[in-house]
Amino acid sequence: VLCFEVDITQKIKAKNRMPPSSSRRRVSLRRVIVYVTAVAAIALLFVHGLALNMRYELSNQKHEQAEVSADIPKVVTDLDDNEPEVHVVFSTDCGSYQHWQSIAVWYSSRQVGHRGPVTRIASGCTAEQRSPIVQEYSEIDTSGQFRAHFAPAGELKGNYKYSNKPSGLYHWLTTAQPRPFQNPTNGIVALIDPDQFLLRPITAAVSLGLDPKVVSQKIQGGGISLFETSSGKPRIIVGRKNEIAALPSRVSKGKPVAQEYGIGGAWGNSGKPNARPSWKAFDIHRVCGKDAPCTRTSAKEADESYSVGPPYLLHATDATNIAESWLKAVPQVHAQYPYLLAEMYAYSMAAANLSLPHAQVHNLMVSNIGAGGEAWDWVDTISWNQVCAGADLTTPPSIFVAPSIPFSNNDHPPGPALPTVLHFCQSYRAGGHKFGKHSVPHDIFSCEQGLFHFEPDQITDAVRQASSAGSDSLKKATRNAFFLCNLLPRLNAALLSYKSTVCPKRGISTWNSQPTVRA
Repeated sequence: VLCFEVDITQKIKAKNRMPPSSSRRRVSLRRVIVYVTAVAAIALLFVHGLALNMRYELSNQKHEQAEVSADIPKVVTDLDDNEPEVHVVFSTDCGSYQHWQSIAVWYSSRQVGHRGPVTRIASGCTAEQRSPIVQEYSEIDTSGQFRAHFAPAGELKGNYKYSNKPSGLYHWLTTAQPRPFQNPTNGIVALIDPDQFLLRPITAAVSLGLDPKVVSQKIQGGGISLFETSSGKPRIIVGRKNEIAALPSRVSKGKPVAQEYGIGGAWGNSGKPNARPSWKAFDIHRVCGKDAPCTRTSAKEADESYSVGPPYLLHATDATNIAESWLKAVPQVHAQYPYLLAEMYAYSMAAANLSLPHAQVHNLMVSNIGAGGEAWDWVDTISWNQVCAGADLTTPPSIFVAPSIPFSNNDHPPGPALPTVLHFCQSYRAGGHKFGKHSVPHDIFSCEQGLFHFEPDQITDAVRQASSAGSDSLKKATRNAFFLCNLLPRLNAALLSYKSTVCPKRGISTWNSQPTVRA
């Protein structure tokens, strides 16, 4: 302003050719200062009025940071001596569809207090695609725990993009900077999918601290639940009694653990007269090598030790070996079995070829509400009036909120019996609510998009009505309600945390926090 005033004074002087009288100079300068000050005041009033008017117009759509907040707790990631580093990792392409999912994974890990980094392996990105990802991740997290690793495209001919999983994983494990683990001898890879939202931290503990006296207790869905001695909480579900002995105390070298999937072990009969149609002409020697361990794996062994999918929990050494073998297996499997699950069968064969049987558990995931062999066994025991009780726009039901108690990656984390991840690969409906990942706006993590519509009382009422319509209807309604009442408020909390962290860094002081998004 001072420079502006002096400049105006000099121009007036030159125009009027004022004599060098000190009194006249003082008068003229005083008039100019008064004039300029008045103009500046009027301009400030105008701008202020315009800003007030704009804020008034936006008030029905946007809220200040103070009005609605959902703080993500600070996660302490400094590990104790001999505590495993559990690194959550998942594979994506470079599109916006999986971009928002990647951010959701990060916030879910912070919400539950996961003690370790989270890395997105993005395959086939151009330089133009990489730059905004790196920039946004740095705005979201300044600790260096949320990372993006860019790998070459690994998809097969015919646009089979799922081969990016093994190629990206192997590339990350062997070339990433910073290295995936500070101490690889004590590193655990938690390989998930981008549409898996954490409800519990992932640690190395499996059968550790579980009471063998109650392992025979059957739960509603037919699985066997193993209870923690110290807390009395169920922590692990297995499908068969003989699988209990196969559970390691912790994930360690040679002792991988994974979610049991319904892919079965039919590939173990490949090329045999009793093989299923898809496997009759399948030459497993092309995949694993002539007379290799994989070729000697029976259908029973394949079903009991290799019928797995994400989350996969692997020691870092095993993960590197499996990734390399998996990468080599996918093209050969897909050439003979050109279907969606080719990469999953390739993983099973690769693990079998390395003689790395997996402990198969049910508790790491829920997905399809009609599925068995998942952690639905715990969900089905919840009464209809508790499944959404205490939930609000940004808070999950009270019975599913874990206490803030320190824990180690060597042990089971505290909290209620919950699946480790919500795998939102289906559509979920209850009480006028619906969630399907394909309907989510790709820019949901932004300052402009709102929150997800969520009215838990409506969902509870729908479950109540289903309770009088028969057990099957109640089971479906309860499972849908569990999914919606846990996913939507946690996503909303993530969205608000994103807005309050990222928007100010972009010079934006107001953002949309209205629950208007329906997916």
